[in-house]
Order: sequence, then C-alpha cells, then structure tokens
Amino acid sequence: MLPSALLSDVLLGFGAAAVIVTVAWRAGTLARSGALAATAVGGVAMTAGRSWGLFLVLWFVTASLASRLGKRTKERATADVVAKGGQRDAAQVLANGGVFAACALASLLAAGIGDTAALMGAAALVAAGSDTLATETGTWWRGRPWSLRTRGPVPVGTSGAVSLAGSAGMVLGAWTLAAAAAVMALIPPSAVLVVTAAGIAGAVADTVVGAFWQARRWCASCARETEQIVHRCGTPTQPWRGVHWLDNDLVNLLCTLVGALAVLLLGR
Repeated sequence: MLPSALLSDVLLGFGAAAVIVTVAWRAGTLARSGALAATAVGGVAMTAGRSWGLFLVLWFVTASLASRLGKRTKERATADVVAKGGQRDAAQVLANGGVFAACALASLLAAGIGDTAALMGAAALVAAGSDTLATETGTWWRGRPWSLRTRGPVPVGTSGAVSLAGSAGMVLGAWTLAAAAAVMALIPPSAVLVVTAAGIAGAVADTVVGAFWQARRWCASCARETEQIVHRCGTPTQPWRGVHWLDNDLVNLLCTLVGALAVLLLGR
C-alpha cells in the first residue's frame, strides 16, 4: 500500500493531468486513445514533481502550436505521404513521451538517481521536440526537402528528408526547450548545452533511420511512395522498402532513446 503522502501526490498529479488532457482533447489535439495515454504520461510527470510536469506541459503546448502553424497548407502538402493526421493517438503520445515518463517514474522509485533521470528525461523530450519542430518548420516553410538516401529532392513530409528551414527549426527548438528545462529547474543551467546537443543527436538519428530503414509503401494507382496502408486515393498499398515493422512511431521512440542515452555520453 502506498504511503499517504505519496498517494496524495499521485491523486493530485493524475487529477491535474486529466484536466489538462481534457482541454487538449476538446481542442482536437488528441484522439481518444491519445488522451488516455497522455493522462498516464502526464500523471507520472506531475507526481514526479512540479518541474517535470511544467516542462511536459510546455513541450506539449509548443508541439501543438507548431502543428497548428499553417495547418491547412501543411496538410495539403503532406496528404499523399504521412500516415497519420493532426490528432495524436496513443502510439504517438508514447513514442514521444514514453521515455520521459519512464525517467520520471525512475526518479520517484529511486531518489538517488533523480538528477540523472531528470537529465535523461529532459534530453528525451528535447529530442522529440526538436524533431517535431524540424518537421513542422520545414513543412510550413514549403521548401523542397532533400533526401539523405537518394541525395535528391523528395515530396514534402517524406521521412528522412532535410531542409535548411527544418534544420534551423531543429537546432533552435532544441536549445529553446533545453533552456526552458533549466528555467523550470528540471536540469541545472550548466547542462543546457549538453541537453541541447543530446536532443539534436536524437533528432538526427530519427532523420537517418527514417531515410534508410523506416518502412515505405507503394501505391500502384498513383505510382507513388507513401507511409499510408491505404493511400489517399483509396488504393491499398504494398510494402516497398525499408524494415516493414519500423513505422514512424517506432522511429520517434528511437529518437527519444538516443537523446536520453546521448546526454549520458556527452555529460561524461
């Protein structure tokens, strides 16, 4: 049985998370499954401490605002390629926030590793955030992205592609989020550059894996590569290249794992 003080923290933490998630769900940012997963992630973060919870809320607000920036333009540009729309489902929430939640839980269960867990959690969320900002900025800017694999231009929204605007968004986003983590006392100010670098490392890993190994499918009707199981035109697609089970959500999870581990290596 949980101690009364911890039980009170858990109830308050999950209650606060539920309120915030309900607002996000009603705003159309989260799907129903995503709302449930976000309540779990947010509840653990809120229970771990105010700095954990505030940083997660800031991250979510930043990612949501970036997604809404030029939303219609971006949806038109990526409608043939991306597999999921603007509402985040449970898989997307856990892919971006699962490692952060695991670090928050570790800080609760083992007080002696609290500082290390905070660094790893912050780096994981900075990696996810910088990757999201890179994608959203690059798509909104409407520049022609360049594929690492083919070394040539590819359609907007293609995983594993880079652009000047997207790269700038990634670096600026990583530094801004790391600085915010320090302001919220999740990490010390001296760790901002290390967490920034770790976040960028995670986002770069996401791009590389997305370019060479992420699953791609082929629409025979449109003669077009896509991530959609059923293409926008209504045609069922066929596996084309990459590792068939390695979808975008798993690549995003890898991004956060690399960020969390990179901060340990860079911190040494």
